[in-house]
Amino acid sequence: MASLPRLFYVTSSLDEATALATWSAVISPLFEPRPCGPSKKTPTGSAYGIIIGDLIIAKVAFNAQDFVRDEPRIAATPDHLLLHLYVTGGFNGVVTRQQTAIGPGKVALIDLAHPIATRAFASSTVCLIVPRKLLGGLPLDTLKPRLDPLRNDLLAAHLRSLQERSAQLTETDVADTVADTVGFLRRLLAPAQDESPAAEQRTDETILALLEALIRDNLASPDLSPDWLAQRLDVSRASLYRLFADRGGIMRYVQERRLLAVQAALSDPIETRRLSRLASDLGFKSEAHFSRSFRARFGVTASAFRKAQLDASAAIQLTSPAVVQQWWTAVARSPPARGLAPADERGAVLPL
Repeated sequence: MASLPRLFYVTSSLDEATALATWSAVISPLFEPRPCGPSKKTPTGSAYGIIIGDLIIAKVAFNAQDFVRDEPRIAATPDHLLLHLYVTGGFNGVVTRQQTAIGPGKVALIDLAHPIATRAFASSTVCLIVPRKLLGGLPLDTLKPRLDPLRNDLLAAHLRSLQERSAQLTETDVADTVADTVGFLRRLLAPAQDESPAAEQRTDETILALLEALIRDNLASPDLSPDWLAQRLDVSRASLYRLFADRGGIMRYVQERRLLAVQAALSDPIETRRLSRLASDLGFKSEAHFSRSFRARFGVTASAFRKAQLDASAAIQLTSPAVVQQWWTAVARSPPARGLAPADERGAVLPL
């Protein structure tokens, strides 16, 4: 089964005028990029994403710039939601009707039905674009740009996990992946949780999601162990072992996460680290250990896997911005997902 459509935009090798035109076209359904600060450096960026049916998940990096979404742009483009995790960098400005500041590790909930004016630092991010129709029934008019710490961490973990495995999804995975993500967002954004987030119970699902995120963020740490994880999340060792019993145990799961993280990095055409550096950065004891483990898990050498992924990306390198713009309006006009009520829709994409 073929993998899902990929989006690949890079402006670093382009001359200044072409870089600005390309970057502006890519993000035109969302914002207008503008130079910021005394240097007025040309806004540029790169993005690598996957279209998962009615969702887009992407890894995006950009230099310091202002992002503006004004009334004409709002009127011309559908009002999807942008869930934007800042791995590094951040911004200050107005999003979702509020003045806010977002820093590393925080997710901005950006409602594109409203004006946006932000000043962003040079940033590396993961973003998920969700059509409003998928969340029909939720009072999105009460949405705030930031979540409480617990739900922020859960959302960040979900975005990182989805982006990490997105390149390996196929058409047969789309329906379940969209349903799982929409169900997660519905639970996360439910009004009752907004009213009393401190009262939310630490269910097994919540603890497991936080544990998975903690493992993912510390794969190279020499402290990564059952004792360290239990102490960081204030759970007992017995609870920890119970949660990972059907995953073959904690340390086997850690090894699996290392291999999946390498697979995701090798699928990313923007990732330039050598195999030896990736192995070290993700906690493998040696390059030989990494090579044996990767081939045993995926049935191919890491170098061959990377070449196949780069060949696939080269076939669509510098994807036409029209691909994103077509998706942007097509999902707004299509029938809502099963069981979901449609939200209001807006017109066509902005002309380039």
